[in-house]
Amino acid sequence: MKKILLPALLLILLSGCSHKGEVRSMSFVKTIGTDFTEDGIQNISLRLYDSENTLTGNGRTIFSAIENAETSQEKTLFSGHTELFISGEGNLQENLELLIKNNRISPSCGFVCTNEKAADITSQDEENSLSGLIESNNRKGLILKRNINDVLDDMLGDDGMAAVPIINQQGLGMAIIDSKGIIGTLTSDEAKGLCWLNGNIRELYIPVNTGDGMTDFFVSKSKTKLTAEADNDSINITVEIKINGNVQNKNHNISDARREISDQISALCSGAIAKTVTVYGADVFGLEKCIESSGIAANAQWKDIIPKLKFFYRIKVAE
Repeated sequence: MKKILLPALLLILLSGCSHKGEVRSMSFVKTIGTDFTEDGIQNISLRLYDSENTLTGNGRTIFSAIENAETSQEKTLFSGHTELFISGEGNLQENLELLIKNNRISPSCGFVCTNEKAADITSQDEENSLSGLIESNNRKGLILKRNINDVLDDMLGDDGMAAVPIINQQGLGMAIIDSKGIIGTLTSDEAKGLCWLNGNIRELYIPVNTGDGMTDFFVSKSKTKLTAEADNDSINITVEIKINGNVQNKNHNISDARREISDQISALCSGAIAKTVTVYGADVFGLEKCIESSGIAANAQWKDIIPKLKFFYRIKVAE
């Protein structure tokens, strides 16, 4: 079952900038991008806060690649305030664990993967627009914003996978990764369903078709709760989502709007579960924790639990 990844102790480097002279001798890293070549060489791309240029370096390990990049300029590189880690495929978990354990990056640093070149994305990410885009899409329930601690915590589960944002030529979306790379991607509707399953929805307008035509339903806040119950050889998972909101056009039938909202959200959640759990065998919205807390399937392996799962949806809409 899942273990909780303890946040790293206060970053040693964060307390090492007390003197003005030390600060002046440092370059602060804003974005890190990592890529692997076919022969195992790691390429690193670093975007700095005080520069429009990207530093690059390569090496057999992530630290040797960073050191190689550091020698291309005169200052010491400081990565304690890095905002975003962009990971190409290969040794994802190993890189993140090394950076955290050696106090080289904050556990709260944002994470995004790519199946293209991380170096290209890092160099083009002016004014940290990618971090802003991730924040905006997360706020609107389109993707899940994840940090390094979230990713490593998920990878410690029996499934060894995590759901993370992905950036490529198609834009920003969600992907399922394991320790080595990308397992697969989600459609936009599957990503929305995953957001609902993780309880990540508030202040959102949803178009609904009532008997009086189209209108918007405003979700002011929502809360998602999972419960597990044994049923002979099956494990019934109930996804309960409580929504507070209102129909924007008061002339529309409220009962029809509630029914439409319930159907939409149930369909989104069902699609997300079909792709993440059934197709990829991933637990990316707290299923293991839910089952464990219910005292069901003690000591059972995740792969043996999956075929027993049955899902039910209870969507409650209140003014």
